[in-house]
Amino acid sequence: VKLNDLRLQDAAGFTQKAPRWAIALKYAAEEAPSTLLRLACQVGRTGVVTPVAEFEPVPLAGTSVSRATLHNADRLAELDLHVGDTIVVRKAGEIIPEVVRVLRELRPAGAMRLELPQVCPECGSQLVREQGEAATRCVNSSCPAILRGALRHWVSKGGLDVDGLGAKLIEQLVDRGLVGSIADLYGLDGALLASLERMGAKSADNLVVALAASKQQPWHRQLYGLGIHHVGEVNAKALAKAFPSAGDLATATANTPESITAVFGIGAEIAQSLQQWFATPANQLLLQDLERLGFSLAAGPEELATGPETPLTGQTFVLTGSLPSLSRSAAQALIEAAGGKVSGSVSKKTSYLVAGEEAGSKLSKAESLGVAVLDEAGLLELLKAGAA
Repeated sequence: VKLNDLRLQDAAGFTQKAPRWAIALKYAAEEAPSTLLRLACQVGRTGVVTPVAEFEPVPLAGTSVSRATLHNADRLAELDLHVGDTIVVRKAGEIIPEVVRVLRELRPAGAMRLELPQVCPECGSQLVREQGEAATRCVNSSCPAILRGALRHWVSKGGLDVDGLGAKLIEQLVDRGLVGSIADLYGLDGALLASLERMGAKSADNLVVALAASKQQPWHRQLYGLGIHHVGEVNAKALAKAFPSAGDLATATANTPESITAVFGIGAEIAQSLQQWFATPANQLLLQDLERLGFSLAAGPEELATGPETPLTGQTFVLTGSLPSLSRSAAQALIEAAGGKVSGSVSKKTSYLVAGEEAGSKLSKAESLGVAVLDEAGLLELLKAGAA
């Protein structure tokens, strides 16, 4: 939809990303009815239990869909789902399946209402919902689902980046009782690994080498890999720079919590999560085991070294939307290499918002705060000028 007056178009002008005198309207997502069969539950690495609706397969946006997340207990209660309900399903953004509504007039007589279970579907522990939180959690640190998630996170690209240790192999290791913690990965030998399904001697030996090499990953990757709630890659880098060892960070969380929130991008919620994590005996034991295995859990000389000042030193960037050629991680790496910082949210302290396609609410907030907005070309030009 466009303004059909050239003078008004000229008066409206442009943002860095698009004209203000035009807006793209998407067609309504295709919807289809289906019959609800059952409720399944997924347990994530932080213990969050997510209800999932399973229904008769329906074709949507070119694929067959038979499952949709219901997010949490509140959404489940809001929909008031019963077994055998006729539900209307669509793909949000033509990607993510979701249950839109229930056709209650078609509900079978005597249908059973679906509710989130009171105990963990993986380990049978009592589920907990903290006041003020939407999430329902399993808090059993020995839960197999939590362990599998923790292991996947530890070896992920952003974490220790261990090649050859995928989800299927992790599932075997946990299900067979061969691994009960992150530290147990480093006690596996080639012969044992080679005996597992779809693992030959060569693959097993390569994995042993990859695990040994992962001990040399920098401190910020180790910190991220620990999977502390709310601590993402960006926050892990900021914390690792401010607290150059696990011991320093643990001491700060216990004795000087204000020093945690003084770190750029770290708020009270993250500080509390860190305090809880380091105060947990099982996590203290894990850190001891990792140190015994040869992990320094500390910044090396190259991490402690401070580079020369650049025009972008101290400048804060926020990334949003899809850039034409750069991935989010590639753009972040370029910014950080030039001395800038990357944050996850827009504020008055933000220097630049880098906006791609489907930028969303961050773009609106940046414009309202007067934050400079760049597209990919503008970012690359700024980086080039900063390097000159």
